[in-house]
Amino acid sequence: MPANALPITRRALWLAAALLTGPLAAPASAEGYVMGAGTWACGDVTQVAQAGNDNEVGQLAGWIMGFWSSATFTRETGFVDTVESVGGRGVFDATLAECAKAPPETLLHIVVQSMIRNTK
Repeated sequence: MPANALPITRRALWLAAALLTGPLAAPASAEGYVMGAGTWACGDVTQVAQAGNDNEVGQLAGWIMGFWSSATFTRETGFVDTVESVGGRGVFDATLAECAKAPPETLLHIVVQSMIRNTK
């Protein structure tokens, strides 16, 4: 299990506590801020996918779908059409395959950003 993979209930409680005790408005970063499974190393992603734990695979799939979905709001129609035609399962499987080919320490969000950049 990746170090930052918490059970959903603990993660939800931690997030609620962080939001209630943290600053109301954090300054924006030009590079963005990645949370959740996007911070997992590809070696961990591959292990999670192979182990098949529903909770962890759900976290992984949700993050991948969310990141790809977000990209459809900033890219041209051809990109959106490509993502739509491949579908959620195809995007998930392709992302896992790319992560499996990357060095194990590569973070998932780096792999997905590269895939999005290279998708026409």
